[in-house]
Amino acid sequence: MTSKPRSPRLALVLWLVLGLGVLIYFSLTLFQPDRPVATIVPGSSSEPAFVVQIIRPRLGLPLGGLLPPQLFGFEEHLGFASTSAGAAIGGVSPSRIELSAEDWELTIVLDADGRVTADTWVTFKLLFEERLRKVRARPGDPAVGTIHVTALAGSGELSGNFDIELARCEDAETGASLGWPPEPLVLHGSFDRLRPTSTR
Repeated sequence: MTSKPRSPRLALVLWLVLGLGVLIYFSLTLFQPDRPVATIVPGSSSEPAFVVQIIRPRLGLPLGGLLPPQLFGFEEHLGFASTSAGAAIGGVSPSRIELSAEDWELTIVLDADGRVTADTWVTFKLLFEERLRKVRARPGDPAVGTIHVTALAGSGELSGNFDIELARCEDAETGASLGWPPEPLVLHGSFDRLRPTSTR
């Protein structure tokens, strides 16, 4: 008694399923579209410096982030730094930090105990629903996140790092909720030698 040879079509389907499984596995384990950028070590800079990144959840990227977002017209990384075009440092105090660059504005507001408040916000440009929009993202209320700020001995300059969940995203021009992303963004960054400009 001889067994029937397997159908070539069935074998092709099995190979396609196996190939798709391998692709998804390597995409999830090797390709991480929004890995956090390096943190600036306090006191390591010769002048004021900062780096800020928006970490998007995979569900907020096309195809769940299985492929590089730039293939779909999205930026590979969302963020800005003290080396970006138009970079500037606004008001700086133990309760407020203002940073900006071309197309970016960030204000971090802390309470009397040094905790992030819901008054924190960041604006940036994003291609959304085939249109370039100015997006304003805010934490929830109460805000969820951490920030560590230290004053460098002898100078009073501020250094630190932060990770803040941004639960609300809206069109900065109309105030309408975007309904994106399905999970909070994470505002990740660090700064060094920011000179206080006020005591508020």
